[in-house]
Amino acid sequence: MPNELRDHLVAYFEEHRTLVEAGALTLLLSERQPLVLSQEILERLDPQAPFVTRELVESILSARRATHGPAAITVTPRRDPALGVPATDLRAADLPIFQLIQEGFSEPPKQHLPLQAYGDLFRHRFAALSRLLKGRPDLPNQRPIAGLRHTDEEVSVVGMVRSVRETPQKHHLILMVEDDTGAIELFVPKDSPGALLPFLPDEVVGFKLKFSRDPERIPRVEAVERPDVPARRTVHRSPTARRTLFLSDLHIGSKTFLADEWGRLTDFLRGEGPGGELAATIDQIVVAGDLVDGIGIYPHQERDLAIADVSEQYQELGRRLKELPERLTIIVVPGNHDAVGPAEPQPALSPALQEGLPPNVRALANPSTFSLSGVVVEAYHGRSLDDLIPAIPGATYARPTAVMKRMLQMRHLAPIYGGRTPLLPSARDGLVVDPLPDLLVTGHAHTYGVDQYRGVLLLSASTWQAETEYQRMRNITPVPARGALVDLSTMELHTLDFSRPVTAVHRGAG
Repeated sequence: MPNELRDHLVAYFEEHRTLVEAGALTLLLSERQPLVLSQEILERLDPQAPFVTRELVESILSARRATHGPAAITVTPRRDPALGVPATDLRAADLPIFQLIQEGFSEPPKQHLPLQAYGDLFRHRFAALSRLLKGRPDLPNQRPIAGLRHTDEEVSVVGMVRSVRETPQKHHLILMVEDDTGAIELFVPKDSPGALLPFLPDEVVGFKLKFSRDPERIPRVEAVERPDVPARRTVHRSPTARRTLFLSDLHIGSKTFLADEWGRLTDFLRGEGPGGELAATIDQIVVAGDLVDGIGIYPHQERDLAIADVSEQYQELGRRLKELPERLTIIVVPGNHDAVGPAEPQPALSPALQEGLPPNVRALANPSTFSLSGVVVEAYHGRSLDDLIPAIPGATYARPTAVMKRMLQMRHLAPIYGGRTPLLPSARDGLVVDPLPDLLVTGHAHTYGVDQYRGVLLLSASTWQAETEYQRMRNITPVPARGALVDLSTMELHTLDFSRPVTAVHRGAG
């Protein structure tokens, strides 16, 4: 049983100010997605309970089986030739090179109407994020909105932002926030620290309030707390020097797919030419979505397609991935161009679409959280950039890592409902960033960027598609054919530029 996953679970419960018994921990580690079960436990745990017991875990597992039956939790192992063991049996072999922590996608409840399912989605989001704000020193005396009184002297509330408006003359902010007990308007002075970061629709925020003696006046916000990344937290590193290459947005099937640049990448990974000794140290490749160009994704896309059949696009994807060394484990998540449905979270590629892929490919949902040699990676394609960039002053597609910081501050990848990013109605919000990753990778922006935020390495992976007419229309200038090579023991990053013949390897931020 790998100690790395055990440490992840202990740190996860510690962040939620909860202890876990050894017996309960053993049961959790026997599950395929232990973090999903841990989140369910926290939802059901009595706030006054001092720790998670084995009996509690057993009762939840029994309730699951009674509801879904054993077939709902049966997993068919897919053999990973890079490891030589079934993919779902890594713990038994004690080879924690890859460990799935959780996938964002979960099947929508079939018995619920869509409106009811969306209600479940937002209730889960609020519960998951408000737990992260529980017990904050700067949010004293937390109460539900229905329990607030004008006579309260020091009180705090956690709410989901429903709307934001400015006062007409002095441009102060008036927020409408809600929880599961009611809604309330809050006053945020324009020059206060709480107003420095813009409030986004549907994000969950904690507010320290001051009530006026006049009951007709709305409460004033004295301080603002977001779920955010703790200033001090546990980080994870590989005990040995293992390297992972991060790519995105292959767009196989497009006329503008960069075949020559892909050929240089293939030669490099096979040890041909400069940097061969570095290529030999790479264990995995992670591809953050848009594996193919798809069909009908934007108006008149057919003009840009070299392969007009989506099934043939995936066959070509398989041929391209087979050009890479078989020893590599290739981890892929879909994007908005892939044939899995547009609503997020997206499921993994269907078995039919995976048929032409080589056996060393591991297809996961979008987003997914997994451990690579102990380092926690969150892979998300990044469709929500289309909503967050217009909503955040100064944000641009040229600097997606700045938006990724905002995702971490909110602890949510796509909070805004009703925009360009369709959200899947589900009982669980798989876009909540919990647990925290050591590395967050996105694509979608077709640029390349590296940054850090409170110990989390932020990576906007590059594209393998040249500029299209549609991108020019949207003022998106791609930065193609870059690879980000990360040493998981140090988080040191090398930028590999395949847009020209490889003559050197450049070290970047890490």
